[in-house]
Amino acid sequence: MVTSPFNGEEAFKGAGAPSLSSEVSVTSNSNRVFLDSQELNAASGPFNLCCSQAYARFTELKRLKLHPGNMTKERDDVESCSANVYKGIQSSCVDQFEAVKACLSNNPDEWAQCASARRELEVCSVRNNLGELKK
Repeated sequence: MVTSPFNGEEAFKGAGAPSLSSEVSVTSNSNRVFLDSQELNAASGPFNLCCSQAYARFTELKRLKLHPGNMTKERDDVESCSANVYKGIQSSCVDQFEAVKACLSNNPDEWAQCASARRELEVCSVRNNLGELKK
C-alpha cells in the first residue's frame, strides 16, 4: 500500500460539491510565462523532473477533491517553479530545447523518435539545478 504524505484533513470529505474555505487566499503570481503547446510539450520532461514536489502536492490535493479556491498556494508553486525551469532552459539549455521542439515538429505521430533529444534536455535541466533542484 502506498502512503500519501498528505493526511487529507484539508480536503472536503462529503457527497456534495466541495465548499470554499473562508480563509482562502487569493494571490497574484507575477512569475508567469505563457507557452504554446509545442513549447509545453518540449519542456514537459524538465518540468516533471525539476518541479516534482510542487506537482505532487498539487496533484494530491486535486485527487482529494479540494476546492480549487483553496489551492492557490499550490497552484502558484507549480506556476512559479515551471516558469523558473522554463527561464533556466532558455538561459542554459536552449540548444537542447530547440532540438526537442524541432524533433517533435518533424515527427508529430512518432514522438518516440525524440526520446534521445528529450533525454539530453532533461540531463541539461538537472545538471543546471533548475526549479526545485537548486534548493
